Amino acid sequence: MVLIGIIASIFAAIGQALNCALTKDCQEKYHIYGFRMLIGAHIGMGFILLWPFIFCSYYTYFEWEHLIDLFKINLPFLFAQYFMMQSIRVSDASIVSPLLVLKIPVLAAISIVLFKDSYAIHQYLAIAAILLLSWYFSSLSGQIKIKALIFVFLASSCYVLSDIAITNYAKKFAVHPIEQVMIANCFNYIAGALFFLPCAFIKKVKVKDVYNCKYVALSWIISVTLIVMGFNLSGLVSGTIIQSLRGAFGIIIALLFFRNEMADHGARWQLKITISILMTLAVASFYL
Repeated sequence: MVLIGIIASIFAAIGQALNCALTKDCQEKYHIYGFRMLIGAHIGMGFILLWPFIFCSYYTYFEWEHLIDLFKINLPFLFAQYFMMQSIRVSDASIVSPLLVLKIPVLAAISIVLFKDSYAIHQYLAIAAILLLSWYFSSLSGQIKIKALIFVFLASSCYVLSDIAITNYAKKFAVHPIEQVMIANCFNYIAGALFFLPCAFIKKVKVKDVYNCKYVALSWIISVTLIVMGFNLSGLVSGTIIQSLRGAFGIIIALLFFRNEMADHGARWQLKITISILMTLAVASFYL
């Protein structure tokens, strides 16, 4: 089961990187940005997950007390999204995104203090290497401001709280661990869609906009399902460490999707590819 969780986390990192590429492609094709895309994607995810909710009879697992769990998952997630938007506002997405690996020390500290976990020396060194490489990767796009760094740390901490909440929520369902994740995500994103429906009227998000976000929504569902599956089967810290590879996979996907844009920055991209390889080796060393 642990091995399946690790494999799921690897594919989740690929899915996250692909989602970023599809998001950029959607923005350029249909000019849907920011909060409007967030609304469109979440309504799309709710619509997609409505089908297994109905036809797999997942609705039979719902209890009203689950609303408390959904609140615990989504409140810190919304705060995390807010802090991320603030960090990008005072800095830049290419600088900020690699620094989300701050989730790793936050989660490791929580797991040591609350869950009495322990790690070997080489695992601490692997975490340090991942953090340093991510910092260097971020610095290639510019210097981060202290204010932005504080926002990224707050966002990382809130994402961790949301990750813990959804992992604990999934385990409440007395079914196979993989199906636990499917049920939890169904309830979570259908609730999210219901929350964003009134926002769609306020921001004038049309049905066409939701449809144009379909690949963003689908890739997000797949990656999040794999992420929570990784958390559920191999542990939160393990899954989070593997998620740090989304930047490395993002470079490969960028080479496929945006080769023409990268042609003018050959040396910079070669350096990023080198860092990505080193990042992959650092993640692999955690499991030695």
